[in-house]
Amino acid sequence: MRKKGFTLIELLIVVAIIGILAAIAVPNFLNAQMRAKVARVVSDMKAVAMAEEQYRLDRGQYTYDGDCGVGQAEHLSYIPLTTPVSYISTIPEDAFASINPEFENRQTIKTGLKPVYEYTSAVSFGPYGTPSCKNSTATYNMLLQYNIEYIMTSLGPDGDQDYPWGTTGAQGLHDKNAGFIYLPSNGLVSSGNIFVLNSQIIGGQ
Repeated sequence: MRKKGFTLIELLIVVAIIGILAAIAVPNFLNAQMRAKVARVVSDMKAVAMAEEQYRLDRGQYTYDGDCGVGQAEHLSYIPLTTPVSYISTIPEDAFASINPEFENRQTIKTGLKPVYEYTSAVSFGPYGTPSCKNSTATYNMLLQYNIEYIMTSLGPDGDQDYPWGTTGAQGLHDKNAGFIYLPSNGLVSSGNIFVLNSQIIGGQ
C-alpha cells in the first residue's frame, strides 16, 4: 500500500502561514497587555485620589510629602491613608516603576518595598502634623500659583521621569497639554508620565 503524507512544499506553506499569523497576533497581544497595564494604573491612581479626598474632608489638607527629598522612601507619603484610619486598604504599586537613577522610588526598591507612585505636595509635614521637611517658600508659592496642592506621578510605559520640575512642569500640568503628559494616541509606549493633579487624572486616557 502507498503511504500518504505531507510534501515538503505543503509543510513549508503551513509553516509560512503560522509565521504570518504569529506576526499579526504577537504585536496585538503586546498592545493589549500595555493597554491593560495603563488602564490598571489609571484605575489605581483614581482609587488613591479618592482616598486623598476622603482624608482631606477629615483633616482639611491632603497627605504630607513624606519622602523629604529625592531618593528617600516615597511610600511614607501614603501612610496616613492606611493608618490609623484606613482610607484605602493597600497602596498600589506603580506598574511602570523602574530603577532609573532619577527615579525617587529607587530607595524604596533597595529596601525591599514595592515602588509606589511618586508624590509631591506643596508643603511637607511629619506623621503627626508637625513640619518636618518643608519645601522652600519659592517652591510653595510657585505650586500654589498654579493651584497645585499635590501631584502624584506614574512613570508611564517608557519607564522614565519625563516631568520637568519647576514652573515649566507646573504650567504644563495646569494647562493639561504638555508634551510630558502620556497620551496613548501618541503610541502605546510613547514618552510621558501619568499624573494625578489635586485628585484629577491627567494623561493615560
